[in-house]
Amino acid sequence: MINRPPSNWKDLQIQVNEIFQRSGLNSETDKQIKTIRGTVNIDVYAEDSSNQPTTIYLCECKYWKSKVSKTIVHALRTVVQDYGANWGFIISSKGFQSGAYIAAKNSPIQLLTWDKFQKLFIDRWIRNYMIPRLKKELDPLMEYTEPINTRIFRKANMFDDEKELLFRQLRERYWPFAMFMLLYLASESMKERIDFLNLPLRKNIQKKKLIKANLPDELLDASYLRDFVDIVCRYGQEGITAFDQLFGERA
Repeated sequence: MINRPPSNWKDLQIQVNEIFQRSGLNSETDKQIKTIRGTVNIDVYAEDSSNQPTTIYLCECKYWKSKVSKTIVHALRTVVQDYGANWGFIISSKGFQSGAYIAAKNSPIQLLTWDKFQKLFIDRWIRNYMIPRLKKELDPLMEYTEPINTRIFRKANMFDDEKELLFRQLRERYWPFAMFMLLYLASESMKERIDFLNLPLRKNIQKKKLIKANLPDELLDASYLRDFVDIVCRYGQEGITAFDQLFGERA
């Protein structure tokens, strides 16, 4: 999944909003909207302008100790209809009563657990946020570590013995990581990308024998995509900084 399970109602609201935004939608929390019956506060409001006309989502975040009842479904369905939104999402930490499912049937209301909500947007989150960020932040490391790079080697050939040794050590350390990420970024389909990162990565690597070299433990043990991306970028930046310092500038 993308994010860790929320710890409270506010965290649920914040994480829903974050997933919308990083999936390419315009969204905000605690939005006041005007309907034909008056003003209503919406936990998370999102617009998808990639569709024409724009698709509008109204979301209620329920971090409750009990399951959501049909009363909540009826209320949101009325707001969705009065406002003219396309979808109403109720995201519940404890699930839904049977009457809620009956009330939502044949309506624009979707009843979602935290995991189901994430699955709806995982493709767009990867495409709009994860892939662009990884490409941007890891590109210099790819250059420093790729097997053949005339520009890099031409500068490295001017090193004294001490710097040349450090250069080789840095390449040996970061090449497996860089090549592993390059394999992932080269995946052609979304299904391949999702299957490739069957987190935690440690089990996936052992099963598919993708790479034998050691990768950082925190990277191998990350269970959520957002954590994984943060760790990858942090580790990659450490390598880039080490290479930059060796070359005295960005090579």
